[in-house]
Amino acid sequence: MDFGLGILTFGTLGFAVAFGYVGARATQKLRESDAPKSSLSADGIAERMAQISK
Repeated sequence: MDFGLGILTFGTLGFAVAFGYVGARATQKLRESDAPKSSLSADGIAERMAQISK
């Protein structure tokens, strides 16, 4: 019983760490790319307005 509980505990913790790492890597890739910013942010709306006025 204790062995199974240890596997479940460390498996859950391992999954959470791996999920966080993958999310952080995806966020870093998005920041480094030239993807358009969200129109909800202050600099994102300025970027879109600059594109429209060209």
